[in-house]
Amino acid sequence: MKIDKRIIFSAIILLLLALFFFTPVGNWATDLLNKKTLSGQSVEKIDRNFNLNEEELSIALKGYNGTPDANLADFRGKVVFINFWGSWCPPCVEEMPSIQKLYESKGQDVAFVLITMKDKPEKFIPFLKEHNYTMPVYEASSLLPKKLIPGSFPTTYIVNKKGEVVLKEIKSADWNRPQMQEMINQLVSE
Repeated sequence: MKIDKRIIFSAIILLLLALFFFTPVGNWATDLLNKKTLSGQSVEKIDRNFNLNEEELSIALKGYNGTPDANLADFRGKVVFINFWGSWCPPCVEEMPSIQKLYESKGQDVAFVLITMKDKPEKFIPFLKEHNYTMPVYEASSLLPKKLIPGSFPTTYIVNKKGEVVLKEIKSADWNRPQMQEMINQLVSE
């Protein structure tokens, strides 16, 4: 019995796909790919000079997802979760479920400011509705200062009540993990 070369080739492809999706080899390959792309772990340090109380951070925000228009300055004196994202960005999309869960548990104590970048309402509004995301989403309707413009997506800042950046993350993350819940609880109680 003679085996067709196409069957052997197909079997090899299926085996490689199975290795990628169902074994630790896939996690290793994904981590390697993330390190080589913009969504990989950043070596950028937290800019401790950034402060939400600076006048240049008075940024007009157009609200979506049932959120009224606001200004970034409105959130001074509160713990603020600022996330720059886009519905076109796979790492951004990956972390959205954990942001939604964090919002559901901490939204009454923390100001959530998800600013969509390089996106259009006709794209991100259906995305939000499709996934039942209820967190506040904004578009900047005034220019962002250079120090706030993200170099890669997603970029997330956690700001304390004094307006200081206490965490800056330039990659997707599980924002609902216990350590994050604990950190936010501590910032809220300060």
